[in-house]
Amino acid sequence: MSTEADRTSADRASVDRTERLRMRRYRRASIATVLALALMAGVLGAAAVLRGPHLDSAAINAATAIQRPGQRLVLQPDQPIEPITEADVSVTPETPFEVGVDEAGVTLTFTGMLRYGTDYSVRVSGVQGSSTGLPGSLSYDFSTPDATVHTLLRRGGAAAGPDKPADQVLASGLTVSSGAGTEVIFEAPRIQQFAVAGDVTVAIVLDEEGAGSLALKVGDSAVEGVHTSVGARLQNLRSSPSAGLFGVSVSGGADASGREYQNALFVFDPEVGSGRAEEVLGFGGEPLRVVDWRFVPGTSSIVAQGVDQQLYLLDPLAGGEPAALGRHAEIRGFLPGGVTLVVADPSGVSSIDLSTGDVAPMPLAEATVDPELYPGTIVALPDGGSVRRYDEIDYSSAQAVQSSVILVADASGTRELYRSSVPGSRVRTFCLSPNGQYLAVETIASGSLSDGYALPGYSDMTTSFVDLASGAVTRSVPGFLPDWCT
Repeated sequence: MSTEADRTSADRASVDRTERLRMRRYRRASIATVLALALMAGVLGAAAVLRGPHLDSAAINAATAIQRPGQRLVLQPDQPIEPITEADVSVTPETPFEVGVDEAGVTLTFTGMLRYGTDYSVRVSGVQGSSTGLPGSLSYDFSTPDATVHTLLRRGGAAAGPDKPADQVLASGLTVSSGAGTEVIFEAPRIQQFAVAGDVTVAIVLDEEGAGSLALKVGDSAVEGVHTSVGARLQNLRSSPSAGLFGVSVSGGADASGREYQNALFVFDPEVGSGRAEEVLGFGGEPLRVVDWRFVPGTSSIVAQGVDQQLYLLDPLAGGEPAALGRHAEIRGFLPGGVTLVVADPSGVSSIDLSTGDVAPMPLAEATVDPELYPGTIVALPDGGSVRRYDEIDYSSAQAVQSSVILVADASGTRELYRSSVPGSRVRTFCLSPNGQYLAVETIASGSLSDGYALPGYSDMTTSFVDLASGAVTRSVPGFLPDWCT
């Protein structure tokens, strides 16, 4: 007969056997798990060794790529690769590029500027691992941002009286699909002209007597004044978005010493606390009389044309003497994406490379047109082509009707790019976008009336964005004087 002590001892022995069995099962499971993980790691390691190159990371500044040529896309593969050639790389939509391979990976340098609001797809085929010898490929997709264009909407005109609504500076995207609507960024009773750099808007605002003053607004802050001579006539307001500078021509009025200005050029930096515009001086610190001028794209430098038609290159921030660029009758503007200035003379059109000072004739392709069309604004293209407005006047009715067409002429011939869609509407002027992709076309509606400003506009004016390659109008927005054209 078993005692209580015997039963307790038996129970303990049973518990010990159970614990030993549980520990043995745990050790077996642990060993199996470790072996499985080791096997899996080996398989994965072998797969990595035996796999061809794939993309590990990529980098591009898409916002800069639509503003300046020469921007880079760096593709970093997950292993070293053999050299590749341009034939191994495709970019959609097609755009010119150069390719290289170094320690950073595959580098595509875009020789031109990329298109606004566009989805790009890059494929590198025939990639071979330098250590494994196995083939692979690199693929990367990215999108460029839409551009913002500013226009001036004048409301009511000079004869609207005291209840005239305020004029507005509008910000718009290039396409409706981009999601960018039309936003009012500045308002004032009578806006003659405006310029924008970043979140700063500056405008020439007229009083009831027509005298102008400079008004400045930063973002959503209150409007402030910029000091200029009292009673002066202000015109040719422009900005350098990259340098954050503004400039304006001043004639008439007098400073505190009684000096009157004639065709003086002033620049100002909103970041400087003085709130004053400073005069741009010429040789020996003497006043520079200017009939036309431009900021050099991407810089704080200025090209100015004197009253004697002499052109000067100077930097108001750096100081120093101006550099003479020769005499020319007209400044036409800059070719997209660089510092090549286009000028015109009775003998023809020339280009001036401001990085070297070299001047070269620039023969432009001429459109084949009906001789009854009247030629107007012309813009040079980098490839020697031209874009030109032609006006047609129909005298068949009691009141002559004017309409406009814009034609492109290049090595392939002449093609129609844009035509006024409504009978009697006409094109006031147009200009190229900074990246050369679009035209901004100002249209005056049939029956529009002049608003009576010194720099006149018309009622119901619109600005249309026209794709230079296809002729498609991506959007039309209210107003005129788009900042591309200043």
